[in-house]
Amino acid sequence: MNLLIFLDAFKIHKLRHERTVQLWFVVLYVINLLPLVLPIGDKDFSALVVALESMLAGDFSVEPAWILLTPGNWLVLGLQTLTSLITAFFSLMYATLFIGEKTGQTPREAFKATLAALPRLLLLAAVLLLPAMLSVMLAFIPLIIFVLMMYFLPLTLTLERCRLLPAMQMSYEATKRHKLFIFFMLLVMSFVLQLPQNLISNLVRSSLAYFVMNTFFIVLQALVNGRLMGILYLHLVKKEPFVLPSKPDASK
Repeated sequence: MNLLIFLDAFKIHKLRHERTVQLWFVVLYVINLLPLVLPIGDKDFSALVVALESMLAGDFSVEPAWILLTPGNWLVLGLQTLTSLITAFFSLMYATLFIGEKTGQTPREAFKATLAALPRLLLLAAVLLLPAMLSVMLAFIPLIIFVLMMYFLPLTLTLERCRLLPAMQMSYEATKRHKLFIFFMLLVMSFVLQLPQNLISNLVRSSLAYFVMNTFFIVLQALVNGRLMGILYLHLVKKEPFVLPSKPDASK
């Protein structure tokens, strides 16, 4: 069954609103690609790389990052952060629609539900920022465990419309005895999608061609992760047996 879940997660087009998903893919692709190919900001982070290499070699007398980074570097980092947030938003919106379609939810309603959950998710992320940074001393293990416990929190907020703390409790209960399974599925999914990206990196010499091809897999991974979350939510939270879906009827 694990293999069936894994394979079905890649069938991102299999929704009743298939054309909407295609539009989302194109929009997200453009959003991810433009900051990479347009002459915006300073993409030269060599000073920071040299400083990190010096620190790894035992020299801690280097200047702090906020001095080494140029205003253009900060602009690039800001755009990358914004792009990552938008990509995560689309991933959650896809997962919400994947489940919501069973009760007649429309893409517009999925967008509104995801947008309504966004402030609570950003608040939680801000609160956890410092503990997440401190977890680096323990190889991020505490952060990984917490993320696995809260794996269903975003969907609980978009679908159940409950407050943050009850939603966290629901996600904690739903992931009991399933954290290792979720981790394994995410790890394998990431590994499989990373293979073509590594191949592109080794074979393609043109930066523009690399960005164009690599961005495709970044967007694909976002929607695949959204579908996987939806599948696991139905299977582990709603206790619905997993069955391979047939081709949706777009006329309905």
